[in-house]
Amino acid sequence: MNSKNNYGTPSLCEKLQKMAISDQKYRGTIEKPLEVYPSVLDSLINAKGYTKQTFELLPELEQGNLKHLAFKLLSRHLTPKTAENESFAKKQKRIDAKNTKELIKIVKEHGWVTSKSLGCDEKFRTVLIFRHAPEKYWKHVRELIEKEKKAKRISEYEYFVIDNHLKGRPPISKKHSDYSN
Repeated sequence: MNSKNNYGTPSLCEKLQKMAISDQKYRGTIEKPLEVYPSVLDSLINAKGYTKQTFELLPELEQGNLKHLAFKLLSRHLTPKTAENESFAKKQKRIDAKNTKELIKIVKEHGWVTSKSLGCDEKFRTVLIFRHAPEKYWKHVRELIEKEKKAKRISEYEYFVIDNHLKGRPPISKKHSDYSN
């Protein structure tokens, strides 16, 4: 692990990586997505009136479109860990609150931080911590992302994702590739 970064804080990279890992601790699903995907794709193939053999004969683009749709539909067939176990949900909410408070302090002190901006070897996605911020912190998060946007330290995409969360998560119409940075 890289113990140095642009801010002279030896543990900031490691700290942010640990926060990012804990952010995902009780998220995810009980099932393994790659184990469920084949059954979702098979259901789609059948719904379209194909057999596995006729599907294999389709042009690559048509197969790709069905496979892409299968990945989109996959999430409907997965059970979140927190849905299965209420105590997981409570634990994750406590982690989200702790991470949000800590990231607010870090951003106030250093500005918007990413593994790239800090020169870290560790990988983490800071944006997810604020994407999971409890509502009681939304005002503080809003003030910070507006300041960071004005200072051009937060990418348009990261701003958009956090802004969407702070607006109650209306349907997202844009993708990461729609942004230049």
